[in-house]
Amino acid sequence: MNVKELRIYPIKSCGGVKVQEALITRYGLALPSDSRIYDRRWMIVKNGRHLSQRVLPRMALIQPSFVKDGLLLQAPNMPDLFIPINPLPKEIMNCYCWDEPIFGLRYDDNISHWFRTYFQSDDKIDLVIFDEKQFQARSSQNKPDFPNVAQDHDVSVYHDVCPIHLCSLESVANLNTRLEKKIKIYNFRPNIIVTNGDEPYAEDCWREIQIGEVKLRWISPCLRCLLPTVDQETGIKDPNQEPWKTLRSYRLQPNSYGVKALFGIYLGQIDDSKIVSGTIHVGDLIHVIKQDLDFWEKND
Repeated sequence: MNVKELRIYPIKSCGGVKVQEALITRYGLALPSDSRIYDRRWMIVKNGRHLSQRVLPRMALIQPSFVKDGLLLQAPNMPDLFIPINPLPKEIMNCYCWDEPIFGLRYDDNISHWFRTYFQSDDKIDLVIFDEKQFQARSSQNKPDFPNVAQDHDVSVYHDVCPIHLCSLESVANLNTRLEKKIKIYNFRPNIIVTNGDEPYAEDCWREIQIGEVKLRWISPCLRCLLPTVDQETGIKDPNQEPWKTLRSYRLQPNSYGVKALFGIYLGQIDDSKIVSGTIHVGDLIHVIKQDLDFWEKND
C-alpha cells in the first residue's frame, strides 16, 4: 500500500494543487520549498463568515498555483490574480469558520473586487489569511457534530475539523459500483490519496500509520455533508445529490456519528512537541501500526 497522490488546498473550498512531496505540520500539509504555503491557510468570507462550495459550487473552479512569495489564482473569464504572502496584509478581521470565531488578515479591496466580480455579487466578500505567529488556531476537540478523539495539540486553521484528510482509491471504486454516474476521488477533497490497499474502507480501522518517516494517528472518520456532490472539474452540483444519498444507504453509524455518512479519515500528529513532523512523498509505503478491527461492530 502506498501514497498515490498528495494535494494541498491553500484556499478553503477552492481548487487543490498536486504536489510530489509535502511537509506534515500542525496546520496540515505544507510546501517543503515554502512552508508558509499550507493547506487551508486562506479563506474567502462574506461579512466575515466562511464561504464554501456547499453554497457556491463555482468556488471549485478557482484554481491556485504556487509562485514565488504567494499564490496565483485563475478562474473562468477572470484575469490572473496574485495573492502575496510577503508582506502579509495588516488589517485584522474577525471571522467565523462555521460558528467558531477565528482571526484573519484581510487583503485589500482590489482582491475583494476580483472575488465579487467572479461570484457576480455585491456582498462584502473578502480574502483572509491566517497568521500563526499572532493568531490562535481552532481546537479540533469538543465538536458536538463531529465526535473525535483529538488531543490538546490537535488544531485546525480554516479546515472543517482536522488538517489532514486521507481517502483510498479502493473505497471510491467500491462506491462507484453503487452509482449510476461515476465520480472521482477529488469530490472528497482529500490531502492524501492511497492505493493498493487490501480492501475498500480498510482505512476505517486504522488508528496509527506510518507514511515514509512520519507517524500519524486517527482522530475521526470524515462525516460527509453535501459538498462531495460538487464535481470539482465543472463546479456543478449533482442534481440527484449523489454520492451523498448512496453513502447514507450503507455508511452510517447513527449511534456514534448521527445522520452523516462516513467516508475517509482525519489524521493528526503523534508528537505534540513538533510543528513539523517530517516529509511525505508520492510513492511512500504506508504501514499500518495499530487497528481497531471491531470499529463497525462496536458502533452499530
